[in-house]
Amino acid sequence: MHSFLIDISLDILIIIMRIVRKISQEITNGTLYLKSSLLPHAPVISNNVTFASQFANPQWAEKILKDKLSKTSDPDWVQSGAVSVEEYETWVTTTCGMACTVMALDYFKKGTCQTIMLAKDALTHQVYHEHAGKLSNMCYREYVHWVKKYHLSAQVYSKLTLNGLKYLLSNQVLVMVSVNPNIRGYATASKEQVGGHLVLVTGYNDTNGTITLHNPSGFVSSNTHYNHTMDYRYFETYFAGRGITLANLA
Repeated sequence: MHSFLIDISLDILIIIMRIVRKISQEITNGTLYLKSSLLPHAPVISNNVTFASQFANPQWAEKILKDKLSKTSDPDWVQSGAVSVEEYETWVTTTCGMACTVMALDYFKKGTCQTIMLAKDALTHQVYHEHAGKLSNMCYREYVHWVKKYHLSAQVYSKLTLNGLKYLLSNQVLVMVSVNPNIRGYATASKEQVGGHLVLVTGYNDTNGTITLHNPSGFVSSNTHYNHTMDYRYFETYFAGRGITLANLA
């Protein structure tokens, strides 16, 4: 009976914690919405961020995703931090968030890292989950706690508007956002899919009505990888309305 009561108490505690987290997230979302609605943001932001691909050789993004070459054909796989080409094959299409993190680490002068080395460390902190040899998408809440290890602070926004995104960028942060993978201009997912890929937004221009991002799996041939600039309407077609800010942790 005592054990049963403990189990019930733990279940109630878990439910309460989930409710508290949800309320906290809604407060964070609402605060940003009010600030971005009432306070001005800079008309133009252009951050000089060094690009990092989730593919060891950026040219292989198109070769693997579009031309259907084997992931193991990337000649520079060792530069990803993988210990074998098989490990590279397992991780490479899952590390968009890690590539964005590499870019942020460099931008905030926190050092250089390799994508798959970061990913394997993140796995040990439940940022990813592995089941039957398959890897999950990046878990946001766990990511926020893990990335402090690398002296970056992060904040999740589960309801993020374009105006909110611009307000955040005006306050000396970078923003990793969830998008449909087809944002690169080549369809690899259903157009109805919400999210599924992470890109790093580096700036915008209200005069031109454009936003600029680094896409870790963008194509070199069409320049959809580095400083990919598109109009707001096109961006919002693919934007999932959620993201994570990345800032310097003093």
